[in-house]
Amino acid sequence: MDLLRFFCGALLAALFSGSLTAAAPTAAARTAPPTFAQREPGGDGVVFDTRFAGARLDECRADAPGEYTVVVRPENRPINDSAWFAFKVSAATARTITVRLQVEGGAMRYLPKISSDGLAWFPLPAEAYARGANAGEGILLLEVGPAPLWIAAQEMVSTERLTAWVRTLERLPYVTRGEFGRTHLGQPLQKLEIGTGAKHYVVVFGRQHPPETTGSLALMRFVETVAGNSDLARSFRREFSVLVVPLINPDGVDRGHWRHNVGGVDTNRDWGRFTQPETRAVGDEVTALAQSARLWLHLDFHSTKTDVFYTQPDTKPAKPAGFTKAWLEALQERLPAYTVKRSSTTTPTLTTSHNWAHATFGIPAITYEIGDDTDRALLQQIAGAAAEEMMKKLLALKAAEQP
Repeated sequence: MDLLRFFCGALLAALFSGSLTAAAPTAAARTAPPTFAQREPGGDGVVFDTRFAGARLDECRADAPGEYTVVVRPENRPINDSAWFAFKVSAATARTITVRLQVEGGAMRYLPKISSDGLAWFPLPAEAYARGANAGEGILLLEVGPAPLWIAAQEMVSTERLTAWVRTLERLPYVTRGEFGRTHLGQPLQKLEIGTGAKHYVVVFGRQHPPETTGSLALMRFVETVAGNSDLARSFRREFSVLVVPLINPDGVDRGHWRHNVGGVDTNRDWGRFTQPETRAVGDEVTALAQSARLWLHLDFHSTKTDVFYTQPDTKPAKPAGFTKAWLEALQERLPAYTVKRSSTTTPTLTTSHNWAHATFGIPAITYEIGDDTDRALLQQIAGAAAEEMMKKLLALKAAEQP
């Protein structure tokens, strides 16, 4: 029965991922759907499951009773070293198992997280995790039983969760939701517009890179603050509108990609080139908006190893002048126990979204990076404070422009 259950689970996983389809990938789709290999049947009732959006597990085998090796591989190569993994484990009876997680083509960037429901996540305790013999290996000690245990590189912020968040915000009287463009796999891109009709805009992007869930968490808190009920937020919405595209790469998120879209491209190296349907659609949307409204600021939320704001140097002209320096200094003053780190260069990567936005529209354009391991309560505090200080500075700059 256990063996039958495993084979049925593997078959459904393959059907879900598309790995059993006979058609070859199109020329545009240059990444294969994730695959799930059958484990060596040990007859012990332990099942590894990838039947959910965002899963990533490419190979699984039993090495000895209670010991397993699982392998994850990138969607294509070359690729940024941000190995994503996500799977569930269950067992017919409660037991402790050892899982050796091996990353091919990368390193173990993330400390594994566990969940009993896919919603509430906790870091795997130190006594249950050890680095392996090389940077691409981790050893997990897991307590499993009939109820599935979720394991992932980071807490999962899925397309489904972000869509639910968008649909909740659109219930507010000053928020509208729209769809535009299509991804490689035909998913519509979603946008929110927040405000009361002002033709002065802040543009906010998110989730170009699937594993960067702390960026999504920061974006959500930031946007919720702007859409909130404070006197400051209400004043801001009378003077400014906000365009939010919270999920630029839903295909990659759903397929458990490390970095790329289904076209095998890092979308944050495609701005200005616009070879991909996602960047092309978003670029067209923002460019069209700029024809009928004034853009004041561009923010793109990401994750990396430490918190940092990537900006243009203060010597580079931007309108409104002086915003970035004033904003980050105000944030530092607001959070004296936190170090606001800023990085700017005179030789930037031109095809990132923030450099495209600055070059195209002449506005301050910033990549807002949150660390992989930044305390989640601190993450919320930083994002809320950053939103409030942004609103204060933009309101003051707009007032100063008026005769």
